[in-house]
Amino acid sequence: MAETLSDVQVVLNIENPSVPVNMGNLAVFVKGNKDGAKSYYSLDDVVSDYNDNVALQKAAEGFFAQGEHGEKFIVVTYADKLTLAADMFYTEGWEFAMLVPGTDNSSYMTDLSALAAYTEGKAERFIVYGLPATSDSVDNVETTVNTLGGGKRAIVFASGKDATEATYGAAALVGAVGNKTVGSVTWKFRTVGGVKPVNLNVTQIKKLHEAHVFTYVTKANINQTSEGFTLAGEFIDALHGDDWIKASIETQLQQLLSNSNKVTYDAVGIAQIDATVTTVLANATTNGIIEPNAETGAGTFTVTTVSRADSPAGDISARRYNGLSFEYTRSSAIHSVKVHGQINL
Repeated sequence: MAETLSDVQVVLNIENPSVPVNMGNLAVFVKGNKDGAKSYYSLDDVVSDYNDNVALQKAAEGFFAQGEHGEKFIVVTYADKLTLAADMFYTEGWEFAMLVPGTDNSSYMTDLSALAAYTEGKAERFIVYGLPATSDSVDNVETTVNTLGGGKRAIVFASGKDATEATYGAAALVGAVGNKTVGSVTWKFRTVGGVKPVNLNVTQIKKLHEAHVFTYVTKANINQTSEGFTLAGEFIDALHGDDWIKASIETQLQQLLSNSNKVTYDAVGIAQIDATVTTVLANATTNGIIEPNAETGAGTFTVTTVSRADSPAGDISARRYNGLSFEYTRSSAIHSVKVHGQINL
């Protein structure tokens, strides 16, 4: 795993019974001559550096074509092992990752599987893959799912008539939705600039949905995404919300520690840590990540702390506080409606 210079570690345990920055940034991995990473803020700069890579240009075009795209588009090159480059440049500020072909494509499918396994193992961030919306792709959708591992951190978006258009569509999806206020939007019903509705029949679209692959359709004269889930059937906005909470708590606690003369190991210092986490969870409720209480409107979350007296002596001597924990109930969204009517004669 990548080493980060931080004094805060947030571990999320998720039970499934039935704004920091960079939550909409896209990293595109491409095989090159050496490991490296560069951030881009315009399409022209990407085209200038990669005028011989159509797939990479199309990814950048799709991303930057969206009016509310993330702050930056990051190109990560790797010479040998993709996961080593991912570790090396993990702190470059990306939430979504794609893989596009380079000059040497001999290991493309192996690298695609590796990137999917990498994000799944991290239990944060996403891999996004563009699948051409063709009859052949529908017939072989299980192969795509198997290559990407079928995990909860893999997003497959079917659009376009070939791989180039599909790459544009996948990057455009991230640009259109990824940078909106996390928790405020579901990834279903979203309009994506430059992507055309697919020429697939209802049976074919249902087959994609059964594999937890979604696509782009027209409903009520509005072009929109047909669903918003990952290959494991998890909804993207719910997982994106988990990432937002984790990143926000890490950021806010690090700022508390760094900006304070001293956070004392007593009731006062522990209360500061408690208040910091509580504020993040309250903001997450406002944004729509956490379910509000129906009666009070307050978020359905709890924050628990352990006093100094109940903390292990070893933790106190090491100035290490492990006594805070929290839990919350995710918010949800309505994706379909069934209305029952009665006609009286």
